[in-house]
Amino acid sequence: MKKILLLVFAAALGFGAVSCRDGKDSKTKEGGEFSFRKTTWGMSREQVKASEDSAPTGDKPDVITYRGEIEGIPMIVGYLFDGDKLVRAGYLMQGSYDDPNSYISDYNKVKDFLIKEHGTPAQDEVVWAEGEEVEDTGKFGESVCGGKLRYTTIWADGVTVIKENLYGENGKCNHGVMFESVEFSINKMNVIKDEPPPPSGQ
Repeated sequence: MKKILLLVFAAALGFGAVSCRDGKDSKTKEGGEFSFRKTTWGMSREQVKASEDSAPTGDKPDVITYRGEIEGIPMIVGYLFDGDKLVRAGYLMQGSYDDPNSYISDYNKVKDFLIKEHGTPAQDEVVWAEGEEVEDTGKFGESVCGGKLRYTTIWADGVTVIKENLYGENGKCNHGVMFESVEFSINKMNVIKDEPPPPSGQ
């Protein structure tokens, strides 16, 4: 079960997930401050574990998870590694509601907090699937969970890209925030670019 949870977390954050305070400093400005909670990019797994006050709920070579809470919203805190270097981290919100519009309320709570911490976002959009747009705001939450509407907000400071996402699939709303190292992303892209093409016939 723990292995499944770790894989789900990694996949969910892979869509590209916020660090809110939760008792931890999470600013990502240049000048030596933390990248995520009490960590900086490139830290080892042991250094990351030492930065947290509690034992992890999941511990695999590429993902370490903890439980936490932001603004009363339960969440999974996750650290993702490439080798033994921290390259991504984020929050996967665990709120569960009968009224799907509550997921949008949670999204806005987190976004407002991030704006106070990191300023005006570089990108803030609400995107409808083609032909699915509705005018009744009371139906927006239902549209999100149905995969017809997606909310995305992005911040960038030269060191870290922060991406908050709210989207749906199979009738379920998913809300997460990813912090990702800019340096790692650039290096990864260069590695991929330099790889030879696969053999023909594959």
